[in-house]
Amino acid sequence: MSIWVLKDGQREGPYEEQDIRELIYEGTYTGDDPAIRGGQFDWTTLGQLLNREPAEESPEAPEPPPMPVAPADAPPMPGAQPEAVESAALTAMPAAVDGGPLRVAVVDFQMPFASVLMLMLKWALAWMLVMAALGFLAAIAWAFFLAVIVSAAHR
Repeated sequence: MSIWVLKDGQREGPYEEQDIRELIYEGTYTGDDPAIRGGQFDWTTLGQLLNREPAEESPEAPEPPPMPVAPADAPPMPGAQPEAVESAALTAMPAAVDGGPLRVAVVDFQMPFASVLMLMLKWALAWMLVMAALGFLAAIAWAFFLAVIVSAAHR
């Protein structure tokens, strides 16, 4: 998985884990440099990131991750206009740096029952209005068709 590093106020990466380990060995980075792994929302140090083991899955549903927040000194995404980047949350999403599409999976959403009921009532009303309009158009078409047939038969 891709890793980004914040070094001297510049975001560098993405790197693979093996490349990061080599760069630390060469002295380019230290274990105290801020880093973030693709798909994560919290910045941490390279030392913590590389020593972290995958979490075991628990039978209960996990809590959703917190909203992404970048360090105050994190640079904006490359190519972004400063006025366009209003939120620090945008700078913390490494997937946006790749330039590729961001994939989102909606697992669940919560909506009050009254809102669901109102939405269904609006859909039903809209459906009835569309059906009435189509019925009216069909009646006009049949009337025209019958008028043509009756006038042709009358001659």
